Amino acid sequence: MALVTGPLLSLSASGTIADTMTFSRWKGRAYVRQRVIPTYTNTTLQANVRDLMRDLSVAWKLGSTVGAIAINSAYKIAYDTAASGLGISGFNLFAKETVALNDGSAYDGSLAIRATPL
Repeated sequence: MALVTGPLLSLSASGTIADTMTFSRWKGRAYVRQRVIPTYTNTTLQANVRDLMRDLSVAWKLGSTVGAIAINSAYKIAYDTAASGLGISGFNLFAKETVALNDGSAYDGSLAIRATPL
């Protein structure tokens, strides 16, 4: 007879059980969460936040210049360095600060970014 370790929930799992629990991995870490069915209501707030996330993602990816600030390799390295102790990527820190700076609920299409990470 085989010896089973962690028989019910296992040591690694992925997928949904009984439409209640979803198992997955994120950055090498296993986690479980309640299964939710996402909604896509097109409220003004959701549209503004989506627009903001699109604009900041494109600016980061293309290395755009926003105002007088160029998102070049030195800028990205500064964010990567600042984020290294937080367990997130430089882009994640950039997105977090940019969303806070632009107030996603009132975003009007004019992206503002910080010159240096906090």
